[in-house]
Amino acid sequence: MSKAPRIELNTMPKYTPRALFAVSSLGLGHATRSLVVIREFLSQGYHVTLVSTGNSLSFLRMELSGESAVEFLEMQDYPPLERGTGWRLYAYLLIDLLKTWRIIHAEHKTVRHIGNDYDFIFSDGRYGFYHPWTPAFILSHQIAFMPPKGLRETSWLTEHINTAALRRFDRILIPDFPYPNANLAGNLAHTPSLHRCKHTYIGILSSYPHLDTEKTIDFLFIISGYLLEHKDSFIRSLLDQARQLPGRKVFVLGNAKGDTAAYDAWRRPDLEIYPVASGSLRQTLFSQAQCVISRAGYTTIMDLAEHGKRALLIPTPNQTEQEYLAFYLGGLEHYIVREQGRINDLDKALEACRHTRLFEPPWRTQESLARLKDAMSAQLRKHFISIVVPAHNEERELGETLICLLKQRYPADRMEIIVVENGSTDATLEIAKHYADNPNNACRIRLLQSETGVSRARNAGLAEVSRESEWIVFCDADTHLGPNFLHHLNTWLNRHGEEGLSIGTASVRPHRSTHLYARAWFVFFDWIHRLTKSSFAIQIARAPVARGIGFHESLHFAEDLLFIKECRRYGKFFFLPTDQVSTSTRRFESRGYLRQSLRWVVEALLPMRLKLSRKYHVIR
Repeated sequence: MSKAPRIELNTMPKYTPRALFAVSSLGLGHATRSLVVIREFLSQGYHVTLVSTGNSLSFLRMELSGESAVEFLEMQDYPPLERGTGWRLYAYLLIDLLKTWRIIHAEHKTVRHIGNDYDFIFSDGRYGFYHPWTPAFILSHQIAFMPPKGLRETSWLTEHINTAALRRFDRILIPDFPYPNANLAGNLAHTPSLHRCKHTYIGILSSYPHLDTEKTIDFLFIISGYLLEHKDSFIRSLLDQARQLPGRKVFVLGNAKGDTAAYDAWRRPDLEIYPVASGSLRQTLFSQAQCVISRAGYTTIMDLAEHGKRALLIPTPNQTEQEYLAFYLGGLEHYIVREQGRINDLDKALEACRHTRLFEPPWRTQESLARLKDAMSAQLRKHFISIVVPAHNEERELGETLICLLKQRYPADRMEIIVVENGSTDATLEIAKHYADNPNNACRIRLLQSETGVSRARNAGLAEVSRESEWIVFCDADTHLGPNFLHHLNTWLNRHGEEGLSIGTASVRPHRSTHLYARAWFVFFDWIHRLTKSSFAIQIARAPVARGIGFHESLHFAEDLLFIKECRRYGKFFFLPTDQVSTSTRRFESRGYLRQSLRWVVEALLPMRLKLSRKYHVIR
């Protein structure tokens, strides 16, 4: 009699929800608007891995320095597009686009290796962060691109290319409003090509919570923007003009790594300079400001709309997105707009700000966060999944099978394991009891006993499945489910749940065998199962359908084929192309692959009256 292996506590990992956030560093706005989303999921108990670089990473480190549930990773970001002037702009554009494509490819390669460790991926402006088995969302207001002058006729092409890239994500979260007469992004976020993508207009996001405080800052200058070209001379020009303005002036340079010593000559009691404003300082400065002078970055525009601030917008030269936003919102008289090289009448421009019509957002950040979570909820939902394992004389396999099930990276309260021992004459029952009685298990195992017969065992397990159960996985005691199997299955069901699924199976590979011959045969079996809508190794059934059908207890083989056939009356068959299922090759090693395959074909084609009279020869 085999002795059951001892289970150590550290082999049973506790499930903790995890999220991967990838934030672009092309402008600090990506970091500030993502910050409010990151904090929302931290408050829900998520552990967050945050990927960024440069100013954005430095800013997020400062803001989240007290959060123990956050880890930071640095990864190269895309080059800043639309740099240079004249013919150099187009040369740099081609070079930078090729480099961007290479970085996106490298991002995705990395994500394919780590993506299974997360419940979802959230990208703000980084296109390589999607995964075949983990829900991925992208935050973007820029569905359409505005090409530079000379390439405007290609706007339809760039829009379709961008849309194709965005479709790789489960949903596009657009931080704008869906209304034609009340939106901030104009044609950037309202394009005909969006009908091809799953998307949700969530509304504006601002990480500046409103403070009901006295407006003691007359003019707040926020000088961000990711192109450093001519930035220093631009700041100096504004400082010269700001000294002539009445009241209190505050400059925030938007450089988390910067040093303001170069601008000490402009400091006065009524003129303050900060390299970057984070935390409570940022919140206070923005709330106290009467008028804001800023780049025409979209995140800053959302902040202005959130708090009802009047503003002078100065788009970054050659940044077609900012130039368009400034033109669009300036044309609606929400803000005053000036070009960077022509801002020599600052006092007059600020006076004109007093007469603008403030944009009235249909809703604000708190409602936007609720809509964002609602848009993500369908893909983040955890189905209650039951796993039924019939076991007859499986002392060699059952222990390892149960260890695999206990290592599932899935919430313990959304799964259950039911082992049905049926008439074993070896140590199967003792091994099952050992695992079921272990208090260190992350997930509870229920042990049942039934009469001999796999159909009786499956029906016994089916009868005891929780009423919460939505899907039931029937697998043999020699079938091992990898730690990400339920994660893969849950993602597949969320992505295809609207297709009326009732029964399915998964791809299967041989375990304990690296022989090319064996692997080739299992690839062939997967193809046959997909083609014939059948499976001998694993069945995944919608719980209400499975309960109403059950297994034919007079059948000793091919009972799973009949079960699948009957379930298909109530919905579609599906095939899960995962790499997380493996099974024993003992039947093939005993009889030979060709002989066993032909036997299965014959057994599947036999009429029911002949199947009922045949006994199944057990191979252990």
